[in-house]
Amino acid sequence: MRTVICNSIQSFWDMAENHFLEGLNVHCVFPVSEKVKSLMAIYQQQYRIKQITYSEVFNPA
Repeated sequence: MRTVICNSIQSFWDMAENHFLEGLNVHCVFPVSEKVKSLMAIYQQQYRIKQITYSEVFNPA
């Protein structure tokens, strides 16, 4: 499955709103708060994004 890498929240919003992410996986390589993740989950449903993952560099275990 194809995965789109988003380097910023703005690139995510722009691509989602233009329906470029429909049916694809998305991997975010920028820091994301829990609040923003919640909003992105709404976009995931609205724009039919298959899966959104986040870089662990910003969320160490």
